[in-house]
Amino acid sequence: MARLLRFLLPMLIAALAPAVVMAQAIEPVRPDDRTLGSADAPVTLTVYLSATCGHCAAWHTTDLPTIKARYVNDGQVRIVYRDLPTPPQTLAVAGATMARCAPEDRYDDVLDGLFRGQAALQAGPYPAAARIWLAQAGAAGGMTIEQMNACMQDPAGKAVVEARGEQAIDDGVEFTPAFFVNGSPVLLTSKTHDVAAFDAVLQPLLAGR
Repeated sequence: MARLLRFLLPMLIAALAPAVVMAQAIEPVRPDDRTLGSADAPVTLTVYLSATCGHCAAWHTTDLPTIKARYVNDGQVRIVYRDLPTPPQTLAVAGATMARCAPEDRYDDVLDGLFRGQAALQAGPYPAAARIWLAQAGAAGGMTIEQMNACMQDPAGKAVVEARGEQAIDDGVEFTPAFFVNGSPVLLTSKTHDVAAFDAVLQPLLAGR
């Protein structure tokens, strides 16, 4: 009986654990992606994010700066951003649209503004807090009020973000943040996404380049 329990217990744990479903491989970079770092970097880190995702905000504001300093700034790793709007999706789509309206080299600045403004967005009355959230993020990317208004009034920009969200679902991505390295999913069961977690993934690839 003891031998039987030792055999069945791992199967029961696996059956009860939440399933993690994600595509086995994706294109690391697509023509309409926003990127950070050198296009010649030997390793590409593709990240699926949502402007309203708290875990995305924590990663972008806390962990990414160290990852950038260690791997991106010297040309070893290129970051590729993908959109997967999460609830409240209207706000997530608006935030992603604003980021894509900014100059491509300021996209990351708008993302940072969106993520750092999440607390005020959640605390403030809607829709005033949403307008302030978007305006502050757009300003972080160097956009004028006129540019921001034109961005938010252009249905084409929203359609692009919604299509990118649908593509993310087609890629098999079901949560944010989600990470792929050179097109393969990584850190699916990791509780942390800090530089130490990425060291274990990135360093062997960089050593073998």
